[in-house]
Amino acid sequence: MRKGFRILSSVCVTLMVTVACFGKKENGKVSSIESNSEIEVIDLDNAKQERKLLYSSILERPDVIVLETDSGCVIQNICAIEMYKDHIYVLDDEVPALYVFQADGTFLRRIGHRGRGHGEYLELSDFSIDRKNGVVYLWDDALDMAHRYDLQTYEYLSSVKTERNGYRSYNMQRVDGKLYVSRTSLDVSAENYLLKEIDEKMGIQTASYLRAEDYNKGWNFPLRFPFGFFYSKNTDEPKYIEMFSDTIVSVTKDGIMPYAVVKSKDFVTKEKVGELVRHVEAEGGLGYDLSGLYDGEWVYHVSRFVELDGKVSFQYRKGADRYYLLHDLKTKKSSVSQFFVNDYLCEENNIPLDMCYSDEKGVLSVLRIDFIPYFMESIISSGRLNPDIDDYEKLMGITEDANPVLFYHPYKK
Repeated sequence: MRKGFRILSSVCVTLMVTVACFGKKENGKVSSIESNSEIEVIDLDNAKQERKLLYSSILERPDVIVLETDSGCVIQNICAIEMYKDHIYVLDDEVPALYVFQADGTFLRRIGHRGRGHGEYLELSDFSIDRKNGVVYLWDDALDMAHRYDLQTYEYLSSVKTERNGYRSYNMQRVDGKLYVSRTSLDVSAENYLLKEIDEKMGIQTASYLRAEDYNKGWNFPLRFPFGFFYSKNTDEPKYIEMFSDTIVSVTKDGIMPYAVVKSKDFVTKEKVGELVRHVEAEGGLGYDLSGLYDGEWVYHVSRFVELDGKVSFQYRKGADRYYLLHDLKTKKSSVSQFFVNDYLCEENNIPLDMCYSDEKGVLSVLRIDFIPYFMESIISSGRLNPDIDDYEKLMGITEDANPVLFYHPYKK
């Protein structure tokens, strides 16, 4: 069973002082990260409020990819997706398994197997592709180990064993011979940091970044979300942001650099997060009650960050509500709505379709399995599905036990 910027110099100085504390660990302390005089500023309070944002405003009609449901591939939860050389890689952290599909959705195989033997893993929570050498790194968060597999032969190559010096590490990204691994802790201290830099050959930690006190309002307890904290994983400079941070950072070959600051007078404060931290401490580090965020108007949890053609998009929370933002990198103007609608499917489509991957040609969004029954009831059964959509008949024939459906939208020319 399935489980159901160009900115004013005075502002720039302020931002640079703020991000200088996120840091790299040297001599036992976390020091400053790289500066960025052209950091992008995204002002939520001045964004244009829209009734809904439309896919058709920036994207072309999609190619529909119905992922084949096979006895060897029954996806329970997508936690990461990548496309590489006409193949789609889907990580299911519930099974756990990394599945490989052809571009049309045909199931090919899974990579590796669960177990305690040579080349096997216990748990999977993330993966990263070395596109230059055609190697995939599967992150085993139970063992703090990255397993390497060849993407031509699918054979196991080797593993990178790292030291566990926190609680659990759920997210991993490879950049230029280094592994960047998220770090959580059940302790509260001034030296708590969120991101480890690890030498791939030696498995030795070479730096520590993003002091929790400065970057994430003091929060460093374990949280897991779909698609993790790393974004733009297929680029030379992947992006990273945590639950309570207002700063998206770039992971570059030269280190960590602030990329964008999300501004709002309602952004959650360190004092408010401190209340949550004290509650978790009282519960021994694993009892979370975040309902205090839902009752107010706090802005928090910037996530689902996607780089588009001259634009960026992300989700964020305000109280209990989810909002979608679309920001133009040239005009510096932003639009915000509670709905980002794939109007190619039907005119009034209110089913969430998370953008989960983008490249130079287009963007991929996903209909997750938990929304498939609602999709069938509100769109298919009611006869509202656009008959001109790609693979119309195949989409009409999906069942509640189907694997997720993907939509690949080219950018508007």
